[in-house]
Amino acid sequence: MTAFRVMIVDDEAIFRTGLTHLHDWSKESIEIVAQASNGAEALELIELVSPHVIITDIMMPIMDGIDLVKNVRKKYPDIKMIILSSYSEFELVREVFKYGVDDYLLKPKVTVEELVTLIHSSSEPTALKREYSAPLLKEPSIIVSQWFEQEELALTDRHELLTQLPKQQFSLLVTSITMLQSLTNASQYELEQYMLQQCYEHFSKISHIAVFTKQYVSVVLNVDAEEELQLKPQLVAFIKAVNEKYDKLKFVHSNSMYSIDELQAKYAKLQQLLTKAIYFNQRSLILENEVKLEHTEVHFDHDAFVNSIKWFTFNHAREQLQLYFENLSEVQGLDEYSLKRFIQHIIYTMMSALEHLRLPFTEHSTEKLFWFKRIDQAATLGELQHIINEFIDMVEKQVSEHNEQGEVNTLNQIIDFIHANYEQDISLAELAEKFHMNYSYLSWYFKQRTSENLTAYINKVRIEKAKELLKYTDDSISLISTKIGFSEHNYFSKVFKKFVGMTPLEYRHQQTR
Repeated sequence: MTAFRVMIVDDEAIFRTGLTHLHDWSKESIEIVAQASNGAEALELIELVSPHVIITDIMMPIMDGIDLVKNVRKKYPDIKMIILSSYSEFELVREVFKYGVDDYLLKPKVTVEELVTLIHSSSEPTALKREYSAPLLKEPSIIVSQWFEQEELALTDRHELLTQLPKQQFSLLVTSITMLQSLTNASQYELEQYMLQQCYEHFSKISHIAVFTKQYVSVVLNVDAEEELQLKPQLVAFIKAVNEKYDKLKFVHSNSMYSIDELQAKYAKLQQLLTKAIYFNQRSLILENEVKLEHTEVHFDHDAFVNSIKWFTFNHAREQLQLYFENLSEVQGLDEYSLKRFIQHIIYTMMSALEHLRLPFTEHSTEKLFWFKRIDQAATLGELQHIINEFIDMVEKQVSEHNEQGEVNTLNQIIDFIHANYEQDISLAELAEKFHMNYSYLSWYFKQRTSENLTAYINKVRIEKAKELLKYTDDSISLISTKIGFSEHNYFSKVFKKFVGMTPLEYRHQQTR
């Protein structure tokens, strides 16, 4: 009997090699005559090896499986085409059947028996050819994934699912794989295969369906009352095993449901809950009720933070951020995307503030991209805190080294003097004399390095102190004016309104509302 000549086309060498050595194919009258890493390579090899069957992946570089099928159908209509796909690529499988594919295989579940059957049947002249309009046979995982992606659940599909999930209680375990794909070289096939293996090892005794889409992996769990008692240890063991290979994955587990019809809406909700998983630093299993879905505003005094950087009071800047993160964590105030954009904005703000001070701090966009990429890849709030503190440490070190050269030492002394003596009548003439500069040079020196007028800066320091006194004491406005170095009450009110946009009295009333 003549052997069926088979070509394997897949961009993953490990998969091609694994498939080739999966079995002694000669026993089945099958010969693997060639391997190719993309459609273009396959087209070049066809004339040389004359395959009867081509087994090809869909997603490949240079030329994908869809274009390969189109080309083969035009030039070699007698060659049988079998498509390989991951679960999440099933929409493409439906699309590619337009061009005359004979059958398809799900990569993570390829077996010798299935391959032999397909190769033999698709190579026979009498083999049944699918019409594109004919429905593709679907396994439960694909039914659920399409349902979760907002397709309606047909009655026949619902019946099929209920035969796979016959018990009265349902729950859903969901994780996002978006960041994982940017951090590893793992293919969708490898991820699906590994997840299926872990599901088999940890959930084999209960009804379940593993579901794969481009951004999420879900497991539908179906148990009775007795099995529910053992579910949590199984969940913990499953997630621990997954984290051994993919340590940044966090899972949200839903509350119990008692109708299969609730799964689609629950899946949509858990997607949203996963955007708050970043607040669970040391946790990989998060329960639905632990996540606060609503957006809660947490105040951050951006101006005060910028001033801390400009004044080189880095410990104060760290304290401001630490307090903000503590408050934010308590209410889970921002979703992951918004939180990371906030941290990136802080870094950009610090860079800009230091550039205005004409410090030799790096201005290269590549430096910003380095920090921004680290932020995007962070999986927890703790990681984000570590990154921003590391950045502040780096800035402080550069500033310190610059100070040692004496270039900003005088500026620091001037700023320190103002902060220590703001309640006194600080004149520019006295400042110039103290720091051995003439009056004009002092004003220019300060403006060049801070982009601020010296007199305005002194008043700003006083006004910041006045805001604290107005907010936290019952001192009269006249007394506060005297305490912060203004000899005239009316002038104080005028300066305060210029900086704050309202009178001292209006500001106090606003703070006590």
